[in-house]
Amino acid sequence: MNRNVPAIDLEMVLDWAYCEARVWWQLRAAEALQKEPAERKILSGKMLLAEAVRSALYQGYMEREKNQEANLQELLAVFWKTVLKSWGLLDLRENLAAYSVLYEELLARFGKDGDIRKKDGKIYKNPIWCYYWSTYALSSGLTDLRIKIDKEQHKAGIGSGQIPAMKSDIWKEPIGLADAFSRSLMIIKKNAFPMDSVVGVGGSAWVNLPHISIRVRPDFIFRSGDDLVYEKHYYGARRPTTKEILTDYRVKALFSAEHEESGKKAASIIVRHMMSGETERIKPRRAASINEISSMAEAVHRRINANDYSGPRMVNGWEACGTCDYKPLCLSEEGLMKRFNLPLSGKTALARELMKGIQNLLGKYTAEELAIGGDVVKILLPWIEKNPGLADKQIDWLLYREGVEQ
Repeated sequence: MNRNVPAIDLEMVLDWAYCEARVWWQLRAAEALQKEPAERKILSGKMLLAEAVRSALYQGYMEREKNQEANLQELLAVFWKTVLKSWGLLDLRENLAAYSVLYEELLARFGKDGDIRKKDGKIYKNPIWCYYWSTYALSSGLTDLRIKIDKEQHKAGIGSGQIPAMKSDIWKEPIGLADAFSRSLMIIKKNAFPMDSVVGVGGSAWVNLPHISIRVRPDFIFRSGDDLVYEKHYYGARRPTTKEILTDYRVKALFSAEHEESGKKAASIIVRHMMSGETERIKPRRAASINEISSMAEAVHRRINANDYSGPRMVNGWEACGTCDYKPLCLSEEGLMKRFNLPLSGKTALARELMKGIQNLLGKYTAEELAIGGDVVKILLPWIEKNPGLADKQIDWLLYREGVEQ
């Protein structure tokens, strides 16, 4: 990481590009809801699913470091018992276990050895969105069980979404607590993770550019001989195509990312579809889309730094948000905009930060020095207004350069 330039997480850049509300929830939710940051760690069902699997893998990695045998299924069970207890949801364990069994049995019917196929005999790529899934899920009680479980997920920090007019349409909504639980169990059972060669779980790698450093997060970092290999995990029900993988900025950024500890770049990238356990190995294409990633990252960094939020997608209604994982949060109660007013909350936070900074600074100077400072501010403010979101390091560099030139 280049410490002389601003830094930003690529996931945050892509979240902003999709909808600014996703970033707002991550940065401002704890403050807005008067919660400790740790209490707002889980914001969506997808986030909970990834956290559950990552926790089991990390604990398994630590066990291997101690030369102990790692049982990932037992470690996952410990994670769920711990978080359910902390949320006061231990009474849901029987329902969650029943849901997991029904979910896996129904999904198996759409698999290679199952009896449900398309009319042409082919396997459904995303069975959860098809008519037969919603029909059998409703008749088996799976749909009602999902609604019952997800009704309590607000205790875990996940928004409780609207129940569609037709219950069967719930399968096109973002996943919640029920699916996060059942899918995590299936993932741990289906995948053969290379725990013996892993050197990092959920670590960081950096794309270091002249004006900004971008952090990317390989889900696994392991060695193959002398080579470093990054592994990226996809949690969706449908396996992505090779074209989709190669156009994913999360993967393309990994091509040029340097491992935080060793400074090495990966010799290859493995993409793992977690629900099927299938993997695909890709050779890095150095500098792939770096110009696009760099310009996006710099623009988003300026907007975030300026707390410059505008209206989120949800102002256009429930359907505008599609399957966004934050959709239940944004549209719960009276809605995100009415509750917090994103543009106003950004300006309010910025004003608080400005006043705090001024108060801390002014105590150091005499009245004469403050008068001179006021004249300087009158010159600088119009320019800063035209260049919002400058980072502290960029402002320091600007002032230093001007001082040197004078």
